[in-house]
Amino acid sequence: MLNIITALPCEAKPLIKHYRLNGRQAENGFRIYEDEQLRLIIAGIGKTAAAAACAYLQGLDSHHKHAWLNLGIAGHRELAIGEAVMAHKITDAGTGMSWYPAMPFKTPCQTAALLSLDRPNTDYNCDNVYDMEAAGFYSTAIRFNSSELVQVLKIISDNHTNPAGQVSAAQVEQIITAQLTCIDKLIQQLVELTSQQQSAPDISQFQQRWHFSVSQQHQLQRLLQRWLAHGENKIDPIELGECKNSKTVIQTLKQRIDKLPLRFD
Repeated sequence: MLNIITALPCEAKPLIKHYRLNGRQAENGFRIYEDEQLRLIIAGIGKTAAAAACAYLQGLDSHHKHAWLNLGIAGHRELAIGEAVMAHKITDAGTGMSWYPAMPFKTPCQTAALLSLDRPNTDYNCDNVYDMEAAGFYSTAIRFNSSELVQVLKIISDNHTNPAGQVSAAQVEQIITAQLTCIDKLIQQLVELTSQQQSAPDISQFQQRWHFSVSQQHQLQRLLQRWLAHGENKIDPIELGECKNSKTVIQTLKQRIDKLPLRFD
């Protein structure tokens, strides 16, 4: 399952139509549409709303790990209206905290730094993509899966020559519809990565050789997922035989993953 979070109905409508998603009755203030592979929730505007929507979806199926995608409109000083952009850096303007989504695949569009604001931007005074949801989305969704499977895709709806106040719901539907090919490519990449993670090595093989605390078990699982997301073969614990304890196992895995090249096939 891939969980998709949008802020507005006009952002969701092209996806609902394209993927023929079935609507549920509104649940606790949220509107959800889904099929066997995708689940879309209309969260409302703002970081808090996006975070609440993520937590709600996770609560519906807390025993499984899913991929996550925040999709919607954003502004930029100079990028053309309708341009698709993935966020390689997400910064919360309110707290200054930043996150860096991992992208071990060829992205279907350009990437840029994104700044999540508390209110709409009207002056376009720095070279960032602007939105109001990504930081709330990412800081919550990253709790539920590894960074390769938590992504943000924005379609530029406004810039310094076409300010946000002039954007209509019909225009939002139009620019998102025009980028459905890009959106579909990213969705398929995330679904494939999720499928790869289903075959992650059983951590019990590692636990037979080293003792892992509960926290370390979660770290180990995420590292193994990241390893597979880079297209590598399963790791046999025997390959880490030089590690004396669980701490050095985790450190060694991190070092190996950091050295892996990005894949563009």
